[in-house]
Amino acid sequence: MKKYAIIGFGGLGKMHLSNMVKLEKERGDFKLAAICGTTLEEATKSVQINLGTVDLSGVDFSSCNFYQDYKEMINKEKLDFVLSVLPTYLHEEVAIYCLEHGVHVLSEKPMALTLESCERMLKAADKSGKELMIGQCLRFNPIFKKIKEYVDTECFGKVYRAEFTRLSQTPLWTWQNWILDPTQSGGCILDMHVHDVDLINWLFGLPNSLRSTLTERKVKQESVFTQYFYDDFFVTAQADWSMPQTFPFTARCRINFEHAVVTVEDNKLTVYEDRESYFPEISTESDLIEEERAFLELVIDKKTCDITSAQSVYNSVMLALTEVESAKQNKVIAIKKSK
Repeated sequence: MKKYAIIGFGGLGKMHLSNMVKLEKERGDFKLAAICGTTLEEATKSVQINLGTVDLSGVDFSSCNFYQDYKEMINKEKLDFVLSVLPTYLHEEVAIYCLEHGVHVLSEKPMALTLESCERMLKAADKSGKELMIGQCLRFNPIFKKIKEYVDTECFGKVYRAEFTRLSQTPLWTWQNWILDPTQSGGCILDMHVHDVDLINWLFGLPNSLRSTLTERKVKQESVFTQYFYDDFFVTAQADWSMPQTFPFTARCRINFEHAVVTVEDNKLTVYEDRESYFPEISTESDLIEEERAFLELVIDKKTCDITSAQSVYNSVMLALTEVESAKQNKVIAIKKSK
């Protein structure tokens, strides 16, 4: 029986546990041993987040130990893996400590704030022989997995244009507003826009170059608009979290193929062809639980995961940080691709 812990237990940490309870019943070969960053009383309280209401009142915490220091937890508990659900500025520190102590890690996105931090995480995983997965969950979304199939098989021909949009009210719900400080979160670019950057990287590969602009009217690095240039097509993406508090969260994309246009809006996939438009049959399983399932298969069943890798997500962080530099320098920047 494998043992795991969750480090960081805000709303998303609770959502992860809710999913892991379902997967524990499904698999029966792992169990929760500890949680760091909360108390039993707080852990059982329901919470409302953008993914819905999380109710853990029915979870059995009788065999779960609670900690406030993750190092103490790692040293006392004999853990096989952890889910790190912490503010971005803690991702590197916690992931490396766990890896160095022989524990597999699923760490929330973004990977880290700098490429140097990402590189240290990659080296720690390689040296330890343990798995490091980064929670870019949209790769596991059934809708985007279907789009990835369209792109790879060219069933609608080649892509010649794509557009991604992600808009949100200014996030005022984090502890001491840490998310609004780019030195702690990476701003809108690394915290929210990185979802689309990662999708672009995963679907189309690295571009040849990019050009970005950003705004800082209400808060630092509040919005970004980027053009990505490929050999024979281009992609645009915009993200903005300076919208009013009454503005609904919006995420959509459009991909123009030679023989069809594919759109995603309100979490619905539509295919438009000249003779008809239709909604492909898509699994309703959440991307988060699909990501967690893949992580369990990776660390327990030793199955390879062809959807994501820490190295691939490193490239997404590199793209996002290049966007910041492009905006600051007001110029097109070529993307260096590894050989």
